[in-house]
Amino acid sequence: MAKLTPRMKNWLEGLGAHIGTATKKGFPTVIVIETAKVEGDNIVKFQLSDAQVDQIKQNISENPRVSIGPGGLGCIRAAYQFKGGAKLEGKTLVVEVNEIYCTKPGPEAALRLDVLPYESAVKFESTRWKDTGPPK
Repeated sequence: MAKLTPRMKNWLEGLGAHIGTATKKGFPTVIVIETAKVEGDNIVKFQLSDAQVDQIKQNISENPRVSIGPGGLGCIRAAYQFKGGAKLEGKTLVVEVNEIYCTKPGPEAALRLDVLPYESAVKFESTRWKDTGPPK
């Protein structure tokens, strides 16, 4: 099971995310969500507008796998990609994250962080990023 670090949770809750979905045949759609709520170690909930639900509802029913990149509209500031299974509960998209990747350019690009022991993932972050979190 993937376990989000405090930094990962802070970025998702502070700036929301770009969420990628795809049809069964692989046709992609991305929506941008302004805020998120992380529950427990790996559950992320996004409140959607009616238009966003309409945009991804068919994709989620055909293919519940999603990809999430933390960051607000027009910016990606946290070098992560999260993948997992999603379901719609009314206007809430609930994602169970089960894969975490580093998207920072350089030799760590595509490094899978969820396979590291949790303490190693936290140490990895502390040696590569010096931010104090997303802007409030």
